[in-house]
Amino acid sequence: MKRAGAIWGFLLLLLTAPRFSPILASTPVVSETLALTVYLDGFVLVNHELELNQTYPSVNITLLGEAHKDILVVDEKGLPLDYSVVDGKATIYSLNATQIKISYFTPDLTSKTGKYWTLGANVSISTKVIMPEDATIISLNNVPELIESSNGQVSLVMASGTIEITYIAEHSLHQPTSNYEILQFIPIVSSLTAFGVLALWFIRRKKPLQLKKSASEVDLDKLLEREKYLRPEEVQAIHFLAEKHGTAFEAELYEKLGLPRTTMWRLLKRLEKMEIVDIQKSRRQNIISIRKKCLKK
Repeated sequence: MKRAGAIWGFLLLLLTAPRFSPILASTPVVSETLALTVYLDGFVLVNHELELNQTYPSVNITLLGEAHKDILVVDEKGLPLDYSVVDGKATIYSLNATQIKISYFTPDLTSKTGKYWTLGANVSISTKVIMPEDATIISLNNVPELIESSNGQVSLVMASGTIEITYIAEHSLHQPTSNYEILQFIPIVSSLTAFGVLALWFIRRKKPLQLKKSASEVDLDKLLEREKYLRPEEVQAIHFLAEKHGTAFEAELYEKLGLPRTTMWRLLKRLEKMEIVDIQKSRRQNIISIRKKCLKK
């Protein structure tokens, strides 16, 4: 009788005990964000950030496009994570990581017919799309959830599903300042005569942009010791910036390294993501600066 009572007591306890969910979630991904930055040459920079259940040893991510360049995968501390890519799917070994950031370039999300470009992608979450500077959007397949504009650059938040955006890139990669830009500027400063505007523009063009001289010195030994995953061309760029006391124009780096402009830009964006350099726009040139934490104190 005592044994039967114990069994009934145990069954009663199971029936009345609160039901706990499993310790592990059904998926390692808690939340995620996706952003696509479109460039004038048709390349798209994909930035995918995920909040994770850190008890999972790995997470599988489907990459957009077929060709992927300059893949960078880091955890919440900016430390590189091991990964492998097979048939467009990345397996990231993320045990103990609470967040991962994966970025890469792909040329496969855009197509061009005449002067018209089309961005096309299938996404599983709401996605931010940053259009090229001065691009004109011709058509959208869906109404955006949000539209913003800053410094001649439009960004849209598109719902999950198929994204199709057709646009015209107004300026080529190497187009210099033109009279068209002057005509755009004239209505803004209506109090000036056209002659005055032209004179101001001429003076601005004649006076070259100068970098502020700095006595700062890059701590190369410390920087290169800490960043052991740098590529040879990235090390070369850092050495050149060190020779320039930590600051140089992007055009100077382009001339020094002899790389294609799109390759140079991807290299600098990678260094920026690794928090080694800052990229600052000044007129129509970019100024590249080594971050203060990499300078000698």
